[in-house]
Amino acid sequence: MYTLFKTAHSLVAYFLLLFLVVAVIYAFYGWITKSPFTKSSKIIFTLGLIATHLQFVFGIILYLLSPLGISNLSGTMMKNASLRFYALEHPFLMLIAILLITIGHAKSKRAIEENTKHKTVALFYGVGFILVLSRLPWHIWLS
Repeated sequence: MYTLFKTAHSLVAYFLLLFLVVAVIYAFYGWITKSPFTKSSKIIFTLGLIATHLQFVFGIILYLLSPLGISNLSGTMMKNASLRFYALEHPFLMLIAILLITIGHAKSKRAIEENTKHKTVALFYGVGFILVLSRLPWHIWLS
């Protein structure tokens, strides 16, 4: 069970990065060029949101199942950088990133001006994307 969710969490991460890159670039382009907020815009931004939430669901399940997750929280864990990364830093910053992306999507839906919609998504998704990149386990991905 643990291996299944670990694999799913890793695979969805690639889609998440792809959808977020596309959404952030599309939003910045729409903001700078003052493009209209079309149905394509809504689909692209919603795919980024869906991938983020799907990754969050797999992440929570993995956090509960993993020996590096919630069962690893202790005082000695805080002294070990690798253990602290998986038990605290990665989940906490990913949660903040997910909240920012979700807030950005919700605020863009409520915005009246089309350029404001692109700007909101660009800023919130952009900061969320940077947080995601900052807490990815690159040492595993690049090995």
